[in-house]
Amino acid sequence: MIGTIRINVIVAALAGLLTFGLSIGNNLFLSTCLKSIYSFAIMFILTFGFRWVLGVMLGAERAAGHSSFDNPIADAAVGQSLDLVTPDEDAETRELLKGNLSTSASLPSTNAQFSPLNPPKLVTKSNLDPEQLAGALRRMSED
Repeated sequence: MIGTIRINVIVAALAGLLTFGLSIGNNLFLSTCLKSIYSFAIMFILTFGFRWVLGVMLGAERAAGHSSFDNPIADAAVGQSLDLVTPDEDAETRELLKGNLSTSASLPSTNAQFSPLNPPKLVTKSNLDPEQLAGALRRMSED
């Protein structure tokens, strides 16, 4: 962890005093004190968490820093140059472009004309037996 517990106490005390100052005008004294104590406790714990995360991050950075100093001769050229040269593939690129052009030109001629979708019409039965309808209703209500 970074720092001491004194940092936690200072941050939590500032949060408690700020909470007390902002809520004394709107709340009872006892309610204001209770909210200030809650604010103090929450900020005290959050500061511990923040210090722990910083300690882990700096600890990992220090560990990575020590490993790079183990062999400085091998790492001297790393990151010093940038290769922006692309390999020569002109013949392959031209063949791919020719293949794409020939297939895209032949596609519209092979497609059929547009025809809209003709779904079947809905048919309703108007001459149904009332006894059959009542029986179907009874079976559905039993389930």
